[in-house]
Amino acid sequence: MTHITFPTMKAPASINFGLRGSAQAFTSEFTGSSQYVRLPGSRWYGSTNWDNLDGEDLEKLKAFLAQVEGPHNTFSFGDVSRDVPRSGLAATVVLEKTSGTTAAHQTAFSIQKASSSSTISGTVSAFKTGDYFHITSSKGTELKIVTADATITNTGTSTLNFAPALRGTVSGGADLTHRAPRGVMRLTDNEQAMWDIRAPILGSVGFAFQEAF
Repeated sequence: MTHITFPTMKAPASINFGLRGSAQAFTSEFTGSSQYVRLPGSRWYGSTNWDNLDGEDLEKLKAFLAQVEGPHNTFSFGDVSRDVPRSGLAATVVLEKTSGTTAAHQTAFSIQKASSSSTISGTVSAFKTGDYFHITSSKGTELKIVTADATITNTGTSTLNFAPALRGTVSGGADLTHRAPRGVMRLTDNEQAMWDIRAPILGSVGFAFQEAF
């Protein structure tokens, strides 16, 4: 398995993106009542499409799909409609350096501004609800969506709430990438590497994907 670099190209015409939960239902044979258990492993999934591609972008995408080889290889992708956070924060945000190791299955942790970033004046917005970030854990790159607004100051810390829960442990001081955040994805099956060509050589290309872990 190889991680293939997604080509630099124009944004897709459309994207469907979401989170598939991992809850399972258990129904009693005697009473008919149901209980639901949330298991680890919620997974990002979606589909995307480019219309009327020509020239270099079309050829790049065709070559990329050929390299991915169905669901065998992986690539970085996400909700490209939200590459710039609504908070507008330019500073680098990290997991609180003195927090030690954050355990798996958490849905919140303490953040702070990286000491190497430019000075922040007062209290500013770090993340808005619906912003994304990715972080490197012991299980690899994990993509998260912010579930509550969070602020930040030049020297203080604040709590960041997110979903889905961490799959792996994360070390204090780890970077939170909040511009063009990406998860590790793979194509859903072997039938995704197709493109539609119309005269005069205009192409439509789309594929479905899901998070790889």
